[in-house]
Amino acid sequence: MAVVEMMGMSLIGPRQEIEALAAELLTLGNFEPVPLEFALERRPASLSSGGARISTFQKNPYDELLEKLNYVWREAGAEFPAEQACSRDVPSLSWEECSQQVLDVAKKIDIWKKRAEDLEEEREKLMAAGAFLDALASADRDVEETLKTRYLSITFGRLNVENYKKLEEMSAVMPLLVFPVVAEKGYVLVIIFCSRDYLEEAEKIFRTVYLKEYRLGDLFEGAGANLRERLRERQFDSERAIRALQEAPRNYLGRRRKELERLYCTVYSLQRVYALCQKRGEMSDIFVLSGVIPAPTLDRVAEQVERLGPNTLLLTEKGTELEKRGRQLPTLLKNNFLVRTFQEIVALYSLPSYGETDPTLIVALSFCLFFGFMFGDVGHGFLLAAGAWWLARKGILKKTFASVIQIAGVYAMAFGFLYGSVFGSEEILPSLWTSPMHGISDLIQTSLFVGVVFLSMGIIINILALKREGRTGKMLFDSEGVAGLLFYWTAAVTAVIAFTSDRGAPKPLLIVLGLLFLVILFSSILERLFFGPQEKDEGGVVHTFTVFHDLLSFLSNTASFVRLAAFALNHAGLSAAVFMLSDMVHSLPGGALFRAAILVLGNIVIVGLEGLIVFIQTLRLEYYEFFSKFYHGGGRPFAPVTWNEKKQD
Repeated sequence: MAVVEMMGMSLIGPRQEIEALAAELLTLGNFEPVPLEFALERRPASLSSGGARISTFQKNPYDELLEKLNYVWREAGAEFPAEQACSRDVPSLSWEECSQQVLDVAKKIDIWKKRAEDLEEEREKLMAAGAFLDALASADRDVEETLKTRYLSITFGRLNVENYKKLEEMSAVMPLLVFPVVAEKGYVLVIIFCSRDYLEEAEKIFRTVYLKEYRLGDLFEGAGANLRERLRERQFDSERAIRALQEAPRNYLGRRRKELERLYCTVYSLQRVYALCQKRGEMSDIFVLSGVIPAPTLDRVAEQVERLGPNTLLLTEKGTELEKRGRQLPTLLKNNFLVRTFQEIVALYSLPSYGETDPTLIVALSFCLFFGFMFGDVGHGFLLAAGAWWLARKGILKKTFASVIQIAGVYAMAFGFLYGSVFGSEEILPSLWTSPMHGISDLIQTSLFVGVVFLSMGIIINILALKREGRTGKMLFDSEGVAGLLFYWTAAVTAVIAFTSDRGAPKPLLIVLGLLFLVILFSSILERLFFGPQEKDEGGVVHTFTVFHDLLSFLSNTASFVRLAAFALNHAGLSAAVFMLSDMVHSLPGGALFRAAILVLGNIVIVGLEGLIVFIQTLRLEYYEFFSKFYHGGGRPFAPVTWNEKKQD
């Protein structure tokens, strides 16, 4: 249960072998591509495209093809082939063959779509002409006579609803008459009348509202008694053709579904392979592929290279060597399924940096312990766990956070049995340990003891981290090293004896405290004396202030754990207040109903509001009291490329 060791890996081999190995790496899901210079120590000039032996690439050539196929499926209104149904073997089709087939299909869709758009425009034109004929018929006017009027200009066109409103507002102050004919699909067909002398100005206005004009004069040539009927038939013919063209992509996909699904899966598979190979380098037909993998998976990768890439060279480099060259390695956490839930709590603060201690296990144990301590109640804990389960089922709450709250609710129930508290009542169950209302001194003593143990764990983790880094001097003499830990323990023992004994603090312990204080105060001098100059050496003034700050933080951090007892008492007091308020209204008319309402609402407030407050206080104890002793964070999550496409790829 720690941050998984990472290592750099590079594959150098023929294109066909690298593509096959890339497909296998996608299946393993353990390879994060990186630029070539990340894993291979090379001069940047040798990787540039200008006259270099190795050319690098960042664009995936199959992205555009996949987008075109997605366009085909969308136009057909069909469901995309399931990613799981696609073969995970590298297809035999070349880029040219895939590109040609995809472009041929997309071209058919474009032709049908363009033809449908042209027919739609023709249909609108016929609709406008028909509406105009109907208006003339109702006014008993002749078509040709109306169109050839000497002083009047008639304009037909289409514009969206918003621009139509603008044109209508302008017509109120300008010599324009605007009549809507048909409104559909967010557009309005209009007939506009104006003086021929004003036509030039009117056309400027038409352009500002993006009016699409229809020239209808040719439709009325040779007008006769059956003109309206002919226009109606042509409109119906256009509508039938439009429907046929709109159904054409679906019908085409239906006829050639298997063939097109194979093409889709081929392009999808190659797109995923090249998502992994995207940062590759090329020398003629040789691919150079670099990335980062978890060290425990190297044997499996080596087996695949031996099986699929007899002519491929596998180069590896330890993560420590990459770090020495200033490379930031990604972080991959490995925890069991019970602890893994609390990785979200750690990630809220920051992901551990590579090589740093993963505190998830300790957080998983302590978080629920602290929450249960402050929120101990059998009934309220059950409501909290049940509410989190219901919110997660409805999709309102993220499953991981719901799991954390559910586990915290179970711990609250466990502490409820220790306190003998059920919905704030301490009369239903006997307490197995103590009662918050009557045993506050026990709670305070326990919370301080928990604080000392918990903070000591943080310092011990920091000591182990300093040892791994080889900073022995800081590990021994620093305020958050061995000397600091001994000072903290000695101070804690001294305080216990001083408060429980009439004789006060023992002088030998005070002398030890003084000596340890001097060691910590002059830690930088001792470190240089025994271990030589250090790269990260602080100035004298800064070091002195840091020492006093760290030593004072021992007191403040420990005192902060009194909140465990304080919130346990607060929970019991708030529950008692709800009972008192319900008893006060019991004697009123309808008191039983009011009492029940107060009890229900009061407990809902306790579970919701106080549960949130206790959750925040628990986070504070984790982040500010515990993490401040050893944790830095700032890690970058390990993001391998897999068969399932992700947005960040």
